[in-house]
Amino acid sequence: MKTELATVASQYADAVLELAVRDGNDALADKILSELVAINQVTTDVPDLDLILGHPGIQSEKKRELLSSLFSKSVNDLTMRLLELLLDKRRLNLLPEIERQFRQSLNNRKNIVGASLVCADKLSDSAVADIKARLTEHLGKKLELEVKVDPSLIGGVVLRLGDQVIDGSLKGKLQSIERALLSV
Repeated sequence: MKTELATVASQYADAVLELAVRDGNDALADKILSELVAINQVTTDVPDLDLILGHPGIQSEKKRELLSSLFSKSVNDLTMRLLELLLDKRRLNLLPEIERQFRQSLNNRKNIVGASLVCADKLSDSAVADIKARLTEHLGKKLELEVKVDPSLIGGVVLRLGDQVIDGSLKGKLQSIERALLSV
């Protein structure tokens, strides 16, 4: 179930995606996604930017000038209009969620499933390729697989496909045993 903010972010993301692919060209949508990623990275790297853009004592026109000076030359018009709209509606805080929703909607459009594979040790390239091939065959869709290493898993892997989590880690098994023993 989506939160209210996720629902609002989804509406912005879907509207921008619809405008981007209106002519049947996914290249603009791909460009917008990479721009949203870059903008979110800037706001993460420069936390004061969020404070300035969210500060009620700073005039909207000054905030608009700041956004324009930072991004107007590096992003397309549609992305810039989204930023300005979010600024006007005081919803710039939704940008990370809009990026996530936009990526998800674009992936759905392209028949791509996003997945995350977390493993205890670094997997070889051939092992990752094999896992990706098997999942692609099983799902019948293209797979965008992000692989991470988390030594705290002790052994095994955790696979996340959308909202579904398959925990095949030793840490997960031990936690399951612990819960079973504590419930007795």
